[in-house]
Amino acid sequence: MSRQLAVNFINNSGLKATVSVGFLPGPPAAGEGALPFSIKNLKDGSEIDALDNSGGAYPCSGQWYTLDDLSAGVEVSSFSGRIYVCYDTPWTIQHQAYEPGQAVTDPNFFLRYDKMEMTFTGSPSDVADLTSIDYWSIPMTLTTSYAGKEVQTVRGLFENVTTKQLFDALNALTTPPVSGVAGPGGTDGVPLPALVPGQFVQYPGGPAPGADFARIIGPSSYPPCNPPPGGIPVMPYDTLQSYLQNLLTSFGPDTEIGANVPTLGNGVIASIAGSFAGVGPNAPLSGPLSRQTYALTASIDGKLDITLTGTLSGVSGTTTMLYKAADLMNPSGIYGGNTPYYLNGSATYTSPGNDVYGWVGGDLFSGLNIGAVGSMTTVGNVPGVNPPAMIGSLKSQLWFGIPPGFFFAEMQTSGKYYNQWAATLAPLSQAYNFAYSDRFAPVFANLNPATVDTLQITLEPGAVAAAM
Repeated sequence: MSRQLAVNFINNSGLKATVSVGFLPGPPAAGEGALPFSIKNLKDGSEIDALDNSGGAYPCSGQWYTLDDLSAGVEVSSFSGRIYVCYDTPWTIQHQAYEPGQAVTDPNFFLRYDKMEMTFTGSPSDVADLTSIDYWSIPMTLTTSYAGKEVQTVRGLFENVTTKQLFDALNALTTPPVSGVAGPGGTDGVPLPALVPGQFVQYPGGPAPGADFARIIGPSSYPPCNPPPGGIPVMPYDTLQSYLQNLLTSFGPDTEIGANVPTLGNGVIASIAGSFAGVGPNAPLSGPLSRQTYALTASIDGKLDITLTGTLSGVSGTTTMLYKAADLMNPSGIYGGNTPYYLNGSATYTSPGNDVYGWVGGDLFSGLNIGAVGSMTTVGNVPGVNPPAMIGSLKSQLWFGIPPGFFFAEMQTSGKYYNQWAATLAPLSQAYNFAYSDRFAPVFANLNPATVDTLQITLEPGAVAAAM
């Protein structure tokens, strides 16, 4: 059985653009060393360099390869990270492990680039995926095969969906801006739209170079808007404050339990319960990294803060996790699934990590992103749900068995109480559309070397509009 993976590139973009490709290894996992980086260029047998390999001199142009350089593809023996694609001008490397920031202060902000992610070590659990969480720019398709026979396809665009259709759908979310956040992004303080370059200007130094489409930035990539005035560019998307307010109105401390959804009310908005598989192949027998069950109640208060209270079988005593409203409404909060929490009354926040606390928070944020928290929609014929029940009354782990057709607007029929970026992408693309997409849908292409020997990355037709 081969322990190498052939990766080929097909350019169907239809654009008269120079295409550059770079291979950027990801950071090592906590407590572990970096994975080996071993990729061979099949055109001439040379070793591929990591994108940020500069010998220590920064900024630098980086180790980019054109599609002609990679016309025979590459052979991957070991790689965990991102493969970046740039149209026309590739970005310059500012420091080791650099990836462009979605901010007008970043020198590469106005360039058109995108990425796919993969891990290949020769393990049966190796995978590749597409992601549109941070931004959307270049539609790609991943196709795996074995001995010339197609195995699996992950589509950046579903069949009969065009790049312009997807662009128009995403652009409509912030045309005009809906956040109500007044920040420092415009000369008059008015929030600026997500279109790039749009009304953005390069800081410092004036207008943006060029006039072509670069990216539409996803809501989780904007800088904090709390505390005001926040950063540049200004968050133009729905901050989801209306969702939190609706939860308070429907299930807050002044409501009766069961008035709208069985088990919810008097502050209770969800039951966060299920199982955590532990961390690593040799997870400890107790503590936050151990395999365990959890059962917590999510409650909301008049400040729109959410508190989880309950038990973790691997941790003694009662656990409380407080998420403050300002953090929830920041782009990295509900949208990014990276809300800091205050554990067991601590005055100091904790950032979520790879442990049971991060997993439990992931349940909550998964439910908020798809609209499951507080949902009055009834489902049946779902594993663990018999007789049919309102989604909001289910334990969180049961949400992951609900068919995707119930997500978003079907779960919240009285308002847009869900991640509208993800809801827009879901029927158009198989790329990750929010941080926990994989809890609900198979967004990965498996790279098990026993069943896959080739990965093809296809750049799909890329025209967005006649002129930008």
